[in-house]
Amino acid sequence: MKKFAVVLGALCLSSCLYAGDVSVWDERNQFVERFNSYPIEFFAQEPLLLKTDYITENSRRENELLTAYTGYSMLSTKTFRKDYMISDKVYAAMDGGMVGVGAPFMFKNNEERSIIGQSRIDNEDFVLVPTDLESFVLLVRRDGTVYDFPGQIRHKRLVLLDDPVLPTPSNFHFKPVTVTQVESSKPEMGFDLRYDGINNGKMIFNYMTYDPNGGATGAFEVLTFPLKAGTYRINTIVLKVVSASREKIDYMILNY
Repeated sequence: MKKFAVVLGALCLSSCLYAGDVSVWDERNQFVERFNSYPIEFFAQEPLLLKTDYITENSRRENELLTAYTGYSMLSTKTFRKDYMISDKVYAAMDGGMVGVGAPFMFKNNEERSIIGQSRIDNEDFVLVPTDLESFVLLVRRDGTVYDFPGQIRHKRLVLLDDPVLPTPSNFHFKPVTVTQVESSKPEMGFDLRYDGINNGKMIFNYMTYDPNGGATGAFEVLTFPLKAGTYRINTIVLKVVSASREKIDYMILNY
């Protein structure tokens, strides 16, 4: 009777440990790991916007004899947006890595790695640098030196491994680098006046205003004038035509 009770108890324990495909031991391990792990402040993997500048290019040259060939701009004002993006990365200062009883963590000279995030251990901040082993990371100080113990990301927390690692060569380290990239938009504001030659005895001009919502699209306006020298107004532009042909136009900008 006692043996039967022991077997029944074991079956009950087993049924308590598993509910479908979920093991209570997994939940227990996560609970225990929280007392032996460190929180992670994860970094955005996409570059962050550092600043935005707006740059205006103006081809304004008043009261000066100019020449524009067919299909080319006569006068333009274009405003571009420049976004300066920044992302945190480190790169290996030399060939080498960290070696211990397990698999080595090796890097090539100038090999670049994005920083996953950072953790604080014993009142010291470390950035987490991914290795070739999934979820395993090296802990790198801000000066580029590496912590004696690697880590593993489990359940979004940092767990330190028990086996230490040593740098090889002895001066192996990472160099911190902040990568900045600049992205320029297409014209967002402004206009472009272009000479489009002669058709049916008339001078053809193309006036385009750029879409204020961005992109190189906008409103087109085709204007025609008699083929003769003189002063003409195109929107706010006062234009003096000296001579015009199918190939080019000689002109002066009087005002705009």
